[in-house]
Amino acid sequence: MENIKTRDNIIYVNKKYLTKNHEVTLNSNFIKIFDVNVEEFMKPFIPLFKEAAISITIIFHIYQLSQYNKRICNSLLDRAKLAEFVIDQLIRRRKENIKNFKNFTWYKSFERLIEILTKIKIFAEKISQLHEIKKFLKVKNIKERFEILINEYDNVMMDLNFNMAITNEQQRKIDHENLKDDLSEIKEFLEKFDSIENKLKTSIIYEEVLNIRPNNKNVEVKNLDDIKLTKPRIIKDDDIRGRFIRKMYLNTNEVACIKAYNYESLPYYHNLAIYMKATQSPNIIQFYGFAELEDFPVMVSEWAEFGNLRNIYLRDGITSLKLKLAYTLDVCRAIAYLNALGIYHKELQCSNVLVTAENIAKLKFSSPIRSLSSTFEDVRWRAPEMILNMKLYDQKCEIYSIGMLLWELIFERRPYEDMNFSMMIDYVTNGGREKLQFDNNSSIMVNNQKSIKKIIKKAWSHDPDARMSISKLFIDLDTLIKSLDEDNNKVDNKMSLKLKNPSNYKSEVYKYDSKSIQNVIEPILSIDIGIKAHRAKNYEKAWKCFKMQVENQNAFGKYWMGYYLWEGIFVQKDRKAALTLYKEAADDFIVDAQYRYSCALNKLSTELRINPKEIIKSLQLAADYGSEKAQLLIGDAYLKAKLGYKKNLEMAILWYRRAALQNNKDAKEKLEKLGIEFLTRD
Repeated sequence: MENIKTRDNIIYVNKKYLTKNHEVTLNSNFIKIFDVNVEEFMKPFIPLFKEAAISITIIFHIYQLSQYNKRICNSLLDRAKLAEFVIDQLIRRRKENIKNFKNFTWYKSFERLIEILTKIKIFAEKISQLHEIKKFLKVKNIKERFEILINEYDNVMMDLNFNMAITNEQQRKIDHENLKDDLSEIKEFLEKFDSIENKLKTSIIYEEVLNIRPNNKNVEVKNLDDIKLTKPRIIKDDDIRGRFIRKMYLNTNEVACIKAYNYESLPYYHNLAIYMKATQSPNIIQFYGFAELEDFPVMVSEWAEFGNLRNIYLRDGITSLKLKLAYTLDVCRAIAYLNALGIYHKELQCSNVLVTAENIAKLKFSSPIRSLSSTFEDVRWRAPEMILNMKLYDQKCEIYSIGMLLWELIFERRPYEDMNFSMMIDYVTNGGREKLQFDNNSSIMVNNQKSIKKIIKKAWSHDPDARMSISKLFIDLDTLIKSLDEDNNKVDNKMSLKLKNPSNYKSEVYKYDSKSIQNVIEPILSIDIGIKAHRAKNYEKAWKCFKMQVENQNAFGKYWMGYYLWEGIFVQKDRKAALTLYKEAADDFIVDAQYRYSCALNKLSTELRINPKEIIKSLQLAADYGSEKAQLLIGDAYLKAKLGYKKNLEMAILWYRRAALQNNKDAKEKLEKLGIEFLTRD
């Protein structure tokens, strides 16, 4: 966590992974106590109240921005909100709770509550974003982890006598249904989605995208060698389409050369480096870089033989319902991929979906900082909350636009063609939508029409929270396409529409004089204090801190206590105990703990008779979770055929690049020796 500050009794949290550099605001009643004079017996609790406020805020925003497992995140948010309520009540009735505030056992239980809220926050983050879910499922059972967290939450609430916050039978039933529905959905989605996407090196792409800073002028877009752009072997009448010129790149790839008109002056020029990485998906038009064509700057991207969907349906019409749904499914796949990288397309409509010679629909390149000013054309597909500028753009807005795109594609016309601008704005923002009326009412088509209506209505719901998830949309479209396969010889796919005129944060340390509390409570030293003591070589104080944190089940405390026991710092070596602590910290997503656990397994393998496969599995997990040292070791293993890995230069380079992105010096040197370019952090 960075930049935690208070202003006018409101906490502002700058959380990049959640808000894309926008501030998250928490305006809760119990924050007011932070900036006023409080009783001495309350002061040890002030840092804990702040940490609770921050965790609860972030859990709320994780829920709002969750792309997957939203029901589970909602159950977690229920607990966070209950914690907020009981803390607020505790502060308002603090004079009635003086006895508790001066009880050290009660204080330790309260700090354990803060630790559990932190665990809930981390868990919610891991299961709500696609790139994290894939890693999480390699080592964790979501249902099992959820139940452990809820039990820990209930136990600490019981210890604190916050009985109203303990889970009742009704809530457990809701939790069970949420788990069942979400886990079934994500399992089916990943099975379908990964059938293509698992061939991509999505991890390295994700890390490279995060590594590129959009406003950093040192990040350059690739300039292509002009001589590698040649004329097509077969000349066609439509090789020149306005600003688009068809060429061959490296004699194998058909590309579109697009006149860029002094691209260095474009505001999004440096953001194109992000998109060069992000377009490496089967359903996004690939961007290759810049070149000079006849002394004119051009952007070079993948060629789409059939043009965009709007031109296709205006020119020829698309008679196959199955093909329309397949195109929409391609769009969903592209959006799921982009959103997993933290990128939103923002311009979803048929004119921005191109079709290749293989009849695959691909999203056209879009500027990452495209203005969302309400032009007449764009508003047709835009979510009502964005028209009213009520919120930040997120995946719910993308889902709405996919619903409008599907409507456009099914009925082959732009939305709201019969309305003027002001009428359309008023109609859409007040809940109005296009009509869903089909000409073809055959008995076979009725069920398919109902399914299409249901999908579109759930996608363009006026309430953003009521819109279907991208995973549910993907599954429903795939299911409908397969049902059409079964009715292949019976279905008349031609349909038209009759449209009626519509009516890792660090909390701020609170300074107080512990002597003024009459020695009733000795506040638990924070992890930050322990680490500072370690760096100052005050190992006794550091050990005391880490031990206190372990008693409260703090994951970082377990990691540091394991380190002290392994190295024999201040205390006698106990490597078996250290191994256990490393494992527990690794299970709570402490990356360095996972790496040290792997190394510890290797050291103790003979003594404990550990299967070498278990060591390799642990090392792989450490690398997957971002340990640069583990990534370097796996790169070496692929390069030199060690640790049971087969020699594979491509995989070695991939892992070296991941380590280099974290400024691992050895990985950079190895890549340089292999003649490989890579991006670096500032």
